[in-house]
Amino acid sequence: MTLKPRILLVIVLLAASCASKGPPELKGADYYFEKGGRDFERRRFLDAVESYRRIVSNFPGHARVAEAQYYLAESYFGMDEFVNAAFEYERLVDTYPSSQWRDDAQYKIGASYFEQSRRAELDQSETYQALTAYRRFIEDNPDSPLVDDAKARIADGRGRLAKKEYLAGRLYHRQRHLQAARITYEQLLSAYPQTSWYWHGLAQLGVVARSQGKLEEARGHWQEILQGDTEDEDLLEDVRKWMAELEAE
Repeated sequence: MTLKPRILLVIVLLAASCASKGPPELKGADYYFEKGGRDFERRRFLDAVESYRRIVSNFPGHARVAEAQYYLAESYFGMDEFVNAAFEYERLVDTYPSSQWRDDAQYKIGASYFEQSRRAELDQSETYQALTAYRRFIEDNPDSPLVDDAKARIADGRGRLAKKEYLAGRLYHRQRHLQAARITYEQLLSAYPQTSWYWHGLAQLGVVARSQGKLEEARGHWQEILQGDTEDEDLLEDVRKWMAELEAE
């Protein structure tokens, strides 16, 4: 079967038209930077990612490439894609260590991991990574205005880890594995003395001691709570009740 001349002509013209267009023309880095900035301001982060990615990939020697790398990471952060954000912040720190954006990027590495942290009863790998990143940031940038916030995030993360330890102790406790509960509570007291969960662990350690017939040990733990600086009224009420019961025995 042969094609009619008119159909053949149309096919040839279409092929020639497609060939003449070729790949889309790559514009200059400044064009993509400005476009990325507009999209970023409008919270069109996916479009911003495309523009900043073009700069980083195609114009590695451009004067604003480090800034583009930073806002590439920021765009991912804005989309809550924290895994990609952490990767791009780390890439900036490694590739452009002298950049003015390095300090902020280093802080945002911690923030990216912190945003991935899970509930206390779940795996806390991201919390550990966040704490490591924040500590490195503080060590490298002791005069940064973000240091206080990083310290607050560290305290928050340590509280989450302490709660996980406490919940593990409570699980052993409810299952009547008293020695395992004791060891877990003691680990909590040793590792996280500056958290509010210290007092909860100490209270439960007293409960375990009482269950094991170690009444003086239980009294000592509860007295420490009553003389301490916890402001948890519910906890204090429980401890006062337990102390009264102990005195009545």
